[in-house]
Amino acid sequence: MSSNQPVLPHAVIALNASELTIVPEQWEVSHATTWLMDAVKESLSKNVKFRKHARMWRARGKRIDTVEDLLLSYYSSIRVVRIPCVGRPTLMKNQMEKLYGEIVASLENSKLSKRSLRMLLDVDELQPYLQFAFDHFARNLDRAFDFVQASFVSNPIPPDFAGNILKLAVNMMEIWENKLDGDGIFRELSLVVASCIMLDCSRKKNLGPATFIRN
Repeated sequence: MSSNQPVLPHAVIALNASELTIVPEQWEVSHATTWLMDAVKESLSKNVKFRKHARMWRARGKRIDTVEDLLLSYYSSIRVVRIPCVGRPTLMKNQMEKLYGEIVASLENSKLSKRSLRMLLDVDELQPYLQFAFDHFARNLDRAFDFVQASFVSNPIPPDFAGNILKLAVNMMEIWENKLDGDGIFRELSLVVASCIMLDCSRKKNLGPATFIRN
C-alpha cells in the first residue's frame, strides 16, 4: 500500500507450528524458502490475482516465470523461517534466533540501501512521514501512500526554474504510471527544458553564442 518508495521492503515469513517430523534440512532458512516457493509455484497460473499482477509486470518488460519472481517485484528479498510446535524447546530457541537474525539482517540491508540513495531518515525526518501516513490511511484505505508526495510536505519544491522543472517531471511520472525511469523522464523533458533556457536567454539578451550559454 505504498508507492514511489526509495527501497523495497524485505519479507520474512514465519511458518508457525511446523510439524516436528519434517526432514531436518527444512529447519534451515534457505531450504524452507525454497520449499515454500516450490509449494506455491502453480499459483502463478491458477490464482486470478497472481495472473493479473504477472501480466502487469510482463507488460513492463520484466520476466515473471515463478511466484518468487513476482514477489521480488514487490520485495527486496523473501526469507522463510519455520517455527516448531510444542515439544522441542531447544529447537524453538534456535528457530526464534534465526527469525530474529533474519529480521536484523533485513533491517541492515534496508538501511545500507537507503543510505546509498541518500534516503536514510533520522528521527526528526521520520516523524513527518509517520504523521502523513497516519493522516493518509485515516482518510483512505484503498489508495497507496505516496512517498514522493509525503516528501514535499517537509521539503516543498522551491518556486524557481529548477523547482518547476521538477514539478513537471513529477506530473509526468504520475501520468505515465512509472512507465519510464528517472533518466527516461528527463530525457523526454530535455527539449522542453532547452527551449525554456533559450527563451530566457533571449528575453534577457544574454551575450554570446548558444553553445557557450550556461544556466
